[in-house]
Amino acid sequence: RALKLWLQSHAMREEHIAGVPLAQFLGWVWPGVACDQMETMLKWVCVCEIDKIRQPTPRVIEDDQRRRLENLFHAMDYGSKGHCTAEDISGGRDQGIEAKLKNIVDHDTVRAFRGEHPINITDFMELMCEDGFRAHKGAIQVVLEKGGRLTRHSRDVVGVTIWTLDDPPASELPRRQLVESIEVEIKRWRRLAVLEAAKLQHLTSFDSDG
Repeated sequence: RALKLWLQSHAMREEHIAGVPLAQFLGWVWPGVACDQMETMLKWVCVCEIDKIRQPTPRVIEDDQRRRLENLFHAMDYGSKGHCTAEDISGGRDQGIEAKLKNIVDHDTVRAFRGEHPINITDFMELMCEDGFRAHKGAIQVVLEKGGRLTRHSRDVVGVTIWTLDDPPASELPRRQLVESIEVEIKRWRRLAVLEAAKLQHLTSFDSDG
């Protein structure tokens, strides 16, 4: 009822179209809420929305798989340079037929992954890792079994790290936009909280001096 009355008597035309801002609605429910408390409530809401777009964290490959990849890397690291080139992995023109048969990734795939840059053991493990798994705990991208890719993101505004689809379905895009909008509001209320605290400190200092 209160919302209906507000829309009828106080809302501007733009507010009729966009609706009531979340922070304003929370302020109605909890009148007199402090800026830092509003920031906290918005963070709770934001985390709930983030949970709707996050993907399960991919598992790290088992130790035996990691060891096999490490051994494979050292076998392809011709000359023990400490890194491989795209030709080392795909089978360079100067390698014999036996060496080329050991290579299981084509040159174009390797170049698409790393370009012409040297490929260290971490890069190699990420390239050769089984789909759907992380090559190591620090990996930030994972190729999915059915195609597509997951990427790890840090949502610093609310202090969480999540995995999301690189190419999300259209139905997920509004939720992502909502999360970003709430994060903008959180940062705004965070700045207001700092100003509010500074003002309160100034008043407290003034009263004590008086």
